[in-house]
Amino acid sequence: MMKCEWCKITFPVIVIVFIVGLFSYQFIDPAPPKTLKIATGKADGTYYKYATLYHKSLKKEKFDLQVIPTAGSVEALQMLENKEVDVAFVQGGTATREDIKNLESLCSIYFEPLWVFYRKNDNFKYLYNLKGKKLYIGEVGSGTRALATVLLKENSIDSTNTTFVDLKGQNPQTALKNGKVDAIFSVISASSDKVKKLLKDKDLKLFNFTRAKAYSKKFSYLSALTLQEGVISLKNNIPQKNITLLGTTATLVATKELNPDLIRLLLKSVKKINSKATMFSEENEFPTYKYTQIPMSKDAKNYLIKGDTFLEKIFPFWIASMIDRLAIMIIPLLTLLFPLLKGALPLYRWRIRSKIYKWYKVLYEIDSKLDLLDKSELKKTKENLTTLLKEIQEETKIPLSYMGEYYNLKVHANLILNKIDRLVKTTDSL
Repeated sequence: MMKCEWCKITFPVIVIVFIVGLFSYQFIDPAPPKTLKIATGKADGTYYKYATLYHKSLKKEKFDLQVIPTAGSVEALQMLENKEVDVAFVQGGTATREDIKNLESLCSIYFEPLWVFYRKNDNFKYLYNLKGKKLYIGEVGSGTRALATVLLKENSIDSTNTTFVDLKGQNPQTALKNGKVDAIFSVISASSDKVKKLLKDKDLKLFNFTRAKAYSKKFSYLSALTLQEGVISLKNNIPQKNITLLGTTATLVATKELNPDLIRLLLKSVKKINSKATMFSEENEFPTYKYTQIPMSKDAKNYLIKGDTFLEKIFPFWIASMIDRLAIMIIPLLTLLFPLLKGALPLYRWRIRSKIYKWYKVLYEIDSKLDLLDKSELKKTKENLTTLLKEIQEETKIPLSYMGEYYNLKVHANLILNKIDRLVKTTDSL
């Protein structure tokens, strides 16, 4: 019976909470999708390699990262604009004004030096010395070509006064040595085998950007980098002296509609993979919100600065994400539930005690009439009261916390029974 009393009280509370929860649910963000498309560079490039590492990392979170190779950053940006992909590797310096308006950076992940090689017998001190020469500045659609075009333009070099050679899949190193071109440009990771092969070629020379700091002041996404003597090969002392390079950064860029949870999930993997020290960066220097040409996503910057939330540290990402999204519903429910429960408990206590107090009313009515009853009526009243006590004991289940009131009732009932016995004896003596 007492359980039913509690149900009668809690049921309206549950109904109210359910209605409020249903209303709050309308404002909860939908769960993020389980797939994401990322555009990289060529399938044999560094971008593609990192994308496959992200794919493996995210697979552990039961998430599918679809890796799509492209010709380079320009094509990747175009795919982003067309919403064919959600995220793309983009080389700093390749974005246009339209890209900057419609897209957001998620992070910079490592420095990418601009390598300019020429034949050893030539002497090019500044970029403007390349005017009138035959240059290979990367394939159409590549980030290398986009950056090289900007830098050469700053030195008054363009297609009207210089020949830009399209090698159409030929080996740039061979073309340079054979005299088909006078210099080759390439933006690529320092760990690339192609770069190491070029640096070890004794017939070639690496361009030294003596004005790298001036370029970095003019273009915020560029940095002056130092290739230390002997860092490629200590045994052969390659390079033979410190060389200043001009470097951009590899950047992850996304559409503005990308779900904030997916941003955090992707950056979680990026931090695991790209936080190691490299030839040009210290440990944990990357990923970073610095060195970006396209403005940063607020959600991405917040994650890079603050890291995982408390929930993300103790739960798998998807559970933490669900709890975080449900907070908009949980908070008002808890706010409502507290006063409801606070009011429900006193009501429950009152209803339990009322079951006991109603028997006190019966006892009072019996006690108030005893002096007016004759012997037969007293005996009948005693039988009725004894039967009533048995019914109370059998039908009324009292919680332990209210046993005090119950035993008080029994004591008072016994007092009345004793009073009836005394009145019967008194009647017999008369």
